[in-house]
Amino acid sequence: MKYWLVVFILSDGVWVAGADMPNAGWSPRQYESLEVCNTRRDFAANLVKQIGRAQTKHFCTQNPEATLAELEQAAAQ
Repeated sequence: MKYWLVVFILSDGVWVAGADMPNAGWSPRQYESLEVCNTRRDFAANLVKQIGRAQTKHFCTQNPEATLAELEQAAAQ
């Protein structure tokens, strides 16, 4: 199964899908397995924390078009 790493970025107080950010390079990326996606998710989240320039949320999903609410609900289960 394929999984997508999806990122949301806090911009002016609103969570925006990375794919919708102009020139940000945060479009969803596809991975061959959930394990690989989770590894890349953790790497990306830690990298952003080190840089400290933006608040982000990272998710692995089979639906790269999922909303933030859907992804957060799935992550809470």
